[in-house]
Amino acid sequence: MDKKKEEPLPQVEGYEPVQRTFSMLAANIWAVVLIVAAGGVGWWLTKWIHPDAALAIFDVVWFGVMLLVGIVVHELIHGLTWIALTKGRFSHLSFGTMQGAAYCHVDVPMTKRNYVIMALMPGLLTGMVPWLAGIAAGSLLWMLGGAMMIGGAMGDIMLVWAIRKETSDTMIYDHPNLGGCYVYRKTKIQ
Repeated sequence: MDKKKEEPLPQVEGYEPVQRTFSMLAANIWAVVLIVAAGGVGWWLTKWIHPDAALAIFDVVWFGVMLLVGIVVHELIHGLTWIALTKGRFSHLSFGTMQGAAYCHVDVPMTKRNYVIMALMPGLLTGMVPWLAGIAAGSLLWMLGGAMMIGGAMGDIMLVWAIRKETSDTMIYDHPNLGGCYVYRKTKIQ
């Protein structure tokens, strides 16, 4: 299911929207770079700390299961984080795929702070935590699963990068059908 083609842009009194989008192709290319980097560094660290760490044949099956479950959990974390931060309702969330990538869309503007937390939380919980735990425990399976999910958060990282220079009073609205968002800047009083 692809994102809706037309969704009215919410109007926020006293704010003017500016589109901030990026190419999904670019996000996918950078995701591969991040996966290779996190996997390579993680492999080296794991083998350095645990020289006998190895992958079993059956780990391939578990790796596939981890990825499928991880993608679903990643998107749910986006939505649940938004609900926890704003006391919003589940009815404001939609889930699907866009150009081969899974997404969670929130149909109301939110503060920059909440947007950044919502964007980064899944990469932290489904990527960094298993990656670090895998290294610490000597589990190449968990480390590689974490590396894949870190790469899977590249679109989220690009979202945060796109709004990094915006002021804290900026409102952010998740773009309904492109990678990116709308930045709502306060209008100047004339």
